[in-house]
Amino acid sequence: MNMRHIPVLAFAALLAFSACKNGSQNNAAPQDGTSVAAGRQAADADSASSDGIVISFTMADINGRQVSVADEFAKHEITIIDFWASWCGPCRQEMPNLVSLYGKYKDKGLGIVGVSLDEDGGQWTEAVSSMNMTWTQLSDLQGWHNSAAQMYGIQAIPFTIIVDRDGKVLDAGLRGEELSAYVANRLGR
Repeated sequence: MNMRHIPVLAFAALLAFSACKNGSQNNAAPQDGTSVAAGRQAADADSASSDGIVISFTMADINGRQVSVADEFAKHEITIIDFWASWCGPCRQEMPNLVSLYGKYKDKGLGIVGVSLDEDGGQWTEAVSSMNMTWTQLSDLQGWHNSAAQMYGIQAIPFTIIVDRDGKVLDAGLRGEELSAYVANRLGR
């Protein structure tokens, strides 16, 4: 093997484990060539009406209570809708960042609504508890057929959509430092 190809192969391997793709419950990246930027455009197109308002939905929370996301949005200056699953390695890797953001900014206007693509309620609730995810958690336990994921056109997780209190999409597809910087810029008072 030519040694100058090793960095390229290492980068490709890293990308292959950066998202869980629809159609499997493994850590494979999207194989259709889509990028985070394309995901942002798809989220904007699929999740928002022509006036930029997020399509609202109601789903059961972790205790079985029906929750309207529009009601959740109205409580906060900005809300992160976090699509994730307990079986998704990259989702679990991202969770400490979300826990830290929530702890730092929940009293400054940040809300998070987790939407789990789990099918097993026990695994879902165990993951929420073990990762200290204290914000609103929703799921219909339909996996990739989750009604909200279908509505928003979610093809890979973790995936975030950031909305204002009126449900207008502000940004999508942010993770890690990019998400932290966005929240700090919006709420860092």
